[in-house]
Amino acid sequence: MRKILYFLLIVFCSVGVSLLNNDHILAAAPSATIKITTIETGVFDETLKQKVITLSKASPVIVLSEADGWAEIQYKTVIGYIPSEYLKSAPPQYMLVQAKEEPLVRVTNTKESDIKGKLHLNTIVELYGSATADFVFVKYGSLAGFVNRQALVKPVSKAMIVKGSADLVVREIASSSSTEIGVLRKNSSVKMLTNVKGWAFVTTDKLAGYVLTNGLAKPPVVKEKPAKPVPPKPATDKKIALTFDDGPHPKVTRQILKTLEKYEAKATFFVVGQEVKEHPEILKAVYNAGHEIGNHTFNHKKLTTLSSKEVKQQIQSTDTLIKSTIGQRATVFRPPYGSYDKTITDQLNVPNVLWTIDTLDWKHRDPKKTVLAVKEHAKNGSIILMHDIHQTTADALDEVLATLQKQGYEFVTVSELLGK
Repeated sequence: MRKILYFLLIVFCSVGVSLLNNDHILAAAPSATIKITTIETGVFDETLKQKVITLSKASPVIVLSEADGWAEIQYKTVIGYIPSEYLKSAPPQYMLVQAKEEPLVRVTNTKESDIKGKLHLNTIVELYGSATADFVFVKYGSLAGFVNRQALVKPVSKAMIVKGSADLVVREIASSSSTEIGVLRKNSSVKMLTNVKGWAFVTTDKLAGYVLTNGLAKPPVVKEKPAKPVPPKPATDKKIALTFDDGPHPKVTRQILKTLEKYEAKATFFVVGQEVKEHPEILKAVYNAGHEIGNHTFNHKKLTTLSSKEVKQQIQSTDTLIKSTIGQRATVFRPPYGSYDKTITDQLNVPNVLWTIDTLDWKHRDPKKTVLAVKEHAKNGSIILMHDIHQTTADALDEVLATLQKQGYEFVTVSELLGK
């Protein structure tokens, strides 16, 4: 008996009954609930044993009912069951109907399939699933089926407000007799996607549907107050370059970035290739924060103990890794331990940068001693050496920056300091 009922329902849905007048379209459709499949799955008959059809992932289906973990669905002319967990609700894409003539809505995604109804020109429909196929699945009120993709375009939204005289009823389709789906309060803001025959399709954060156009108005023009001019920062001749070696470190470097941001300070990070390989996201964060990236070789070997070929490998492999991570090569170079000779510098295409103040943070691991080294030796044009792999360095940085800022220093990158 149930199979006979399914057969009658399929025939009823396939043939459809459509009524077209000046205001709206009515068409037979089994349900207004549309969901999307999340995985490739079989559709079973009512015994839940025999597979009727296989649906691919992201197929839009009409959900007829759900119970006991199973969903009764219709896909084209097929009605059957799939596990409810294989379905998810998907927000539709709103598309504008624009064509030479009113497009036909069909039962399946072929030109030969039965016609379920027509779509009025300049109405908004809900599109589910892929928007790239020749035929796409759409819904307009109770009419759901496949339509030629070429008949749909993306609408252009226009800001409007609900007139202050009364609340505005939102309906499912462009008809005063269609289902009421909500109410828009007076003076609320909406986005209008189309205006057709006295009806406008509008969207808000919570509602989407048709309202009477005469209930909308253009939002009042708000004259913006002219922004107060921002006084330029006073020019200073006192510039200093903060540099950090041996990172990036997943924890310490992030803490250092936050402190630098607090003082609007820029710095130069001389990174080690093997650390970049382990933590590319940290290097991206450093670069995106506006800091300079320097090459500090691949694994921090003393270059003067290596062959020319090995030196080249240490420099070039790191440079290539930096470029693949942030999109550009290092702009400065620093040799590990400050050890270099002419053989090494001849292989460089960027400045070879050492330092003028060694905080020895790598040796004493004492925040107070790091701060003291900066206080005692900082002067205009100083290049300060620190390491973003030690927690004690990150702990000292706030006081270092506060002290230098009070003394009127501007924090710049090495290249800015050198005028490169």
